[in-house]
Amino acid sequence: MNKILSLGFFAFLMPLFAQEPTLAILKSVSSNTKQLFTMSNANFVCEAYGVIGIEKLAKNSKLNSSCKEKIENYYKKNPQEKYFSELRLHRMQRYHLNFKKKECVLFASGERTLGELLLRHGLAVLQANFKDEEYYGSYSLAQANAKIEKVGIYKSEIIRDCVAEIYK
Repeated sequence: MNKILSLGFFAFLMPLFAQEPTLAILKSVSSNTKQLFTMSNANFVCEAYGVIGIEKLAKNSKLNSSCKEKIENYYKKNPQEKYFSELRLHRMQRYHLNFKKKECVLFASGERTLGELLLRHGLAVLQANFKDEEYYGSYSLAQANAKIEKVGIYKSEIIRDCVAEIYK
């Protein structure tokens, strides 16, 4: 009888301690790495965890720099890449999010995160000194595959002109 009560009590308490996934509704896509979500009637910005998108590389580069010019030219030649997240994510759909520091992990395709997809397609680079145990392996593998297959920024000189600055 005590075992049955213990099991019943455990079954009752277990959901209280289990971490429920955070689900939020996508309202809009600002850039490949930045989206606006709503949850419980509150809006918030979700910025991709652990990665720096090439839009941010261009924005942070010096005015009229070679980096900025090459990214603008890249987007002119590959306009679909500028709207990668907008084409992949769907407004008014619920997405699973995990919050890390001031950024969030957006699960965009099953267990694959948006950060991983951006890295895989050469549309982002890992943040300098990124060491998260949970995501480092999949993120670094995605970036390595993009380099090997020469996709996104790895098929041009953008990587040389832009990324060297963030790793100094």
